Amino acid sequence: FEWMRKSKLLSGHSLFEDMLNKIVFIVHRGLIRPNDGARILHACASITGLPLLKELPNTTVIVQGLIKSNDLAHGHQLLVEAFSPFGDIADASIAPQNRGFGFVRFVQQKTVEAVLKKHQMSEIEIQDVAVSIKAL
Repeated sequence: FEWMRKSKLLSGHSLFEDMLNKIVFIVHRGLIRPNDGARILHACASITGLPLLKELPNTTVIVQGLIKSNDLAHGHQLLVEAFSPFGDIADASIAPQNRGFGFVRFVQQKTVEAVLKKHQMSEIEIQDVAVSIKAL
């Protein structure tokens, strides 16, 4: 993305302004949730080198080592069953095309901390397989 910063055609501010307008439009149409729009804008600002007032709280973990499956609904169900005891889940999904990993986004950052603490102390198993957990 360094080429974007050096380009005379697209400064970080004009790119961010254009992205902001598009995200507001998409949120207004109900195609994505406001929190998701804020995360996209935050990432764009970070990539383009714009100063950030504060970092967003880390509410997402990546789960690796899942049994590979193309059944996205079943994968979602497995992740929710495994991680709902830790706290409220905003979203959960597995990667398509048999990639063997997924993401769980929690409502609160303290839930991520609880998941990581549990993972350090003992294994977290999904379908009788110990999985690896990392915060994003």
